[in-house]
Amino acid sequence: MAQPSIRRFAALLAPIALGLAACGASPQPADDTAAQTQPVEDTQTQPSEAAQAQIESPDAPVDTPLTGDAASQMLSQIAGIAGAMHAAAKLCDPNVSEAQLGQAKDQLRGEFARMGGDAGTFDTEFASAHEKTTAQFTQATPAQQTQMCDELEAMASQTPPPPAS
Repeated sequence: MAQPSIRRFAALLAPIALGLAACGASPQPADDTAAQTQPVEDTQTQPSEAAQAQIESPDAPVDTPLTGDAASQMLSQIAGIAGAMHAAAKLCDPNVSEAQLGQAKDQLRGEFARMGGDAGTFDTEFASAHEKTTAQFTQATPAQQTQMCDELEAMASQTPPPPAS
């Protein structure tokens, strides 16, 4: 069973990852021809390609890997956030064991891969952010370190919003 601090750590990353995923795509230009010209009762809708594929193949997975430059940037940010949070958890909570941190990292790497990222990118971004966070923490005054840890604890104790349905 995962320790409460690890669960809070993972629960904190989920909303961040979802928020970055929602913000990752660039807005599409408005289509002037898309204005409603018929009464709603006469309007027929056509499913998107993705929806049509799911209709035709109910066994197809709902979650598909992310693709494109925006997705690559978002995945890099997610790995970086994971590395920073991993370092913060290690620095702020001496009761968290290396085994627990390793297990959390492995779970995050698996989620990263399921979203379309590769292990090499995850490890590179994770390590870079981990090193930066550790350096910032060790260069901070004891009062600043306490404040950083208090802020992390406050974020981790917040209940993430329920998923949109």
